[in-house]
Amino acid sequence: MAAGTGTASRFSVDEAQVLPPLHELAGIAKVAQPREGHRTEVWYDTPDRSLSLRGFRLTRITDDDGPRWERSAPALEPGTAVLREVALGIPPELLEDVRAVVRDRELVPVQTLATRYLEYELLDGAATVLARVRDESTHDTGAGRSGTNRRAWIIEATDAVLVRDAEAMFRTSGAVPGDAQAGGERGESPAGTTPDNSAVSGGGPGGADADPLDVGSPLALLLLHYLRGQFEELLRHDPRVRRGDADGIHKMRVATRRLRSALSSYRSTMEPEPGRSLRAELRWLARVLGEARDAQVMRHRLRELIAAEPEDLVMGPVAARVDEELLHDYRQAFGRILEALSSPRYFRALDELEALVDSRAWTEAAKEPAGPAAARIIRRDRKRLHRRVRAARKLAGEEHTEALHDARKNAKQLRYAAEVWAPVQPKEAKEMVDAAEHVQKILGEHQDSVVTQAYLRRMGAAASAAGENGFTYGRLHALEQASAQSARERFAGAWKGFPASP
Repeated sequence: MAAGTGTASRFSVDEAQVLPPLHELAGIAKVAQPREGHRTEVWYDTPDRSLSLRGFRLTRITDDDGPRWERSAPALEPGTAVLREVALGIPPELLEDVRAVVRDRELVPVQTLATRYLEYELLDGAATVLARVRDESTHDTGAGRSGTNRRAWIIEATDAVLVRDAEAMFRTSGAVPGDAQAGGERGESPAGTTPDNSAVSGGGPGGADADPLDVGSPLALLLLHYLRGQFEELLRHDPRVRRGDADGIHKMRVATRRLRSALSSYRSTMEPEPGRSLRAELRWLARVLGEARDAQVMRHRLRELIAAEPEDLVMGPVAARVDEELLHDYRQAFGRILEALSSPRYFRALDELEALVDSRAWTEAAKEPAGPAAARIIRRDRKRLHRRVRAARKLAGEEHTEALHDARKNAKQLRYAAEVWAPVQPKEAKEMVDAAEHVQKILGEHQDSVVTQAYLRRMGAAASAAGENGFTYGRLHALEQASAQSARERFAGAWKGFPASP
């Protein structure tokens, strides 16, 4: 059936049902002889259905258009790869898009849908095609399951009234609105692969976290709720990172930081391992992602600074040098990302995270009511930030700068700890999240300015050594010094209004 012809509607129908007299529909002069077609879809997954559990799909399709592979992933547009004459196996470009979920596990056929269909064109008096009706019969087989048969009628037309009339005719014939089969073109999970959620929803004190969270829920369930969400976020953005998507790199890095921060703040809820080793692996992953992200951010910042300057104050190939250095840094860093994301170390870290979100390795503290227990953790993290800020005020120069950078990290950890708390005490958590994020952003701007000053000093020295005019680098450095001072002043004001502990 041609795509994009207008409104479409699908009905499930009994195998023995006879197609109604379509020529009796208003405006239809003739129903053309049916065109017969066949379509075979083979769904691939890991033996434990990891792809379908997480909203990914990988299918080999053979129909009138020939063989091809199709892939869907939560954060990507649908992807298709046409098979060459003798090509075998899953196309590498599609396999990369599901690599974080599959890792080094085997992909096997888990379901086959063999569909035979008859497609009828509905014509008006001038032999113009007004609609198409497809009568599909599908035989569905899966690993370890006997086959089942399904049948469906589909009407597609540009005229919504014609579709409505056909729907009424189908209902009168005993057809039921809805999908009778799990077909790849509709992006559903294969029949028989509905997850029991044991891998992503079970575990911990009190069983699965499908039950609503409240202040009296076990603290472990509150933490698991957050960890699972961030783990899924990491997997969602992995394929975007592999494609060099800047936003994907940023969001995957944030997910790793949130995971590590939550494991640190709430470490009393679980046994020391694997939490300690996972925090180290997440730190490694965030650092690898951060090298490329930092180069992107620095290049964007410097380009904006240069663009804002009057032309007569930009002396020499300043923008070209920025691009040359930072694009080189980015390419080198992105190469390290690709290497890391294909490494056994990364796969094992994902395995450990996956196991953790179904963990039973809880301490007695994990059984405490989530509301008061999380509030205690927030108070502790808030006190740590307070001590860091108080210590920074007594320092000067580089030591002061380093202390503010550490305070930013503490503010970020407080923010993420409060995010964990939010499902059970949203109002109180939001106040702390907003305040910590505000402080974190101001201190982040300060740190960005400090790092930019270092870049400008280095590039200015390189430009002078190459015989170029270093005036612009010095001017931009002075602007960044003023920006850092402004950030320190804004931080002082923001800190005065920081909320007290919950």
